[in-house]
Amino acid sequence: MKIINLSQTTSTNDYIKSFEQTQEIIVVTTQYQTKGRGQSGAWVSDQGQNLLFSVKIMPRDIPANQGFILSQANALALRDTITKYLTEVSIKWPNDIYVKGRKISGTLIENTLSGKNIYQCVIGTGININQIIFPQDLASPTTSIRLLTQRFVSVTQVLDDFLKYFQHYYTLVQDREWQTIQQQYHQHLYQRGVAHPYADQDGQFIGTIQGVETDGHIIILDNQGRQRRYAFKEVRML
Repeated sequence: MKIINLSQTTSTNDYIKSFEQTQEIIVVTTQYQTKGRGQSGAWVSDQGQNLLFSVKIMPRDIPANQGFILSQANALALRDTITKYLTEVSIKWPNDIYVKGRKISGTLIENTLSGKNIYQCVIGTGININQIIFPQDLASPTTSIRLLTQRFVSVTQVLDDFLKYFQHYYTLVQDREWQTIQQQYHQHLYQRGVAHPYADQDGQFIGTIQGVETDGHIIILDNQGRQRRYAFKEVRML
């Protein structure tokens, strides 16, 4: 594993793509991103307060339509990491980490394909650690480890914790232990089995998450007894 620490960069995802893959895992961290990106736009983080990093891997023989297993493995590693400091930690589909109904971590995954398989996977993540004030106009209610514990936490220690868990789950991926990962992902899925309001292109409805398919589509049972299947960004939780 190669770890590169930066004081500032535009985006750790963009920076890490420029490195030739000489180790199985490359990690880039930074104290501040000038153009940090998240799934829903810019990723907001004060300088030096949170963990901002990207991981680049070159997995073996994973078809593009099964690439969600990498997202699940990463989400489980994040959940295990944050559980060392907090309770009631869950995974909000597809890969956000929530604590007591508030977002504490987000991930942006970018895959490069070779034929029908994933050639390279870049996983960019932010974990809110010591920041205590967040903008009011964020898409999701947000929190941090410090807000919930009232204590300062070492950003470096959180990274060390994560990398240990990530290596564990990535080994499971490489060893094709996908069912183990999928079962654990569903076990910790936020709002699974709970009736909740959602919205899609046709409007709002009450639904219950049934599960997530191996290709990443979520299955929601609406209050009319109909199963609805969505890709990412086709449905949102209200």
